[in-house]
Amino acid sequence: MTELTQRPEEVPPLAPGRSCDGCTACCKLLSIPALKKPAQTWCEHCNIGKGCRTYDTRPTDCRTFFCGWVLDQALGPAWDPRHSCMILKFEANRIVIHVDKDRRDAWRKEPYLAQIRSWAAQAIAARGEVLVWEGLDGIRVLPNGEQRIGRSM
Repeated sequence: MTELTQRPEEVPPLAPGRSCDGCTACCKLLSIPALKKPAQTWCEHCNIGKGCRTYDTRPTDCRTFFCGWVLDQALGPAWDPRHSCMILKFEANRIVIHVDKDRRDAWRKEPYLAQIRSWAAQAIAARGEVLVWEGLDGIRVLPNGEQRIGRSM
């Protein structure tokens, strides 16, 4: 569950006024199979807080990934990964939230928790789910609780 989702080669429309510029959270929180980089470790090519040192030759996984905050204008500034310590991935039937292992409880604070529980209620109604990865520990979020689903390797 900690791997990047397959995306089309083309850049999706980004939310107005948003970009990855200066954010490198995905370079730590997500795994990059092409580089054999595990989740929750900094990529060796990352210039932290600036960007990729191999930007022009970065793997497809990196070229085609855009976090939820960059894509969804409805998410307020608090959801910017530089502040929230979380990466949101919107998939067909789920929302996956990757939380920095050094700030495992970030998602349990407001304004995040209420929104995540609301998403969980909507997801369940649509036969989907919301998953949170606290570092490498997986949690299925329910409207009024949670269920531990195990640890990622």
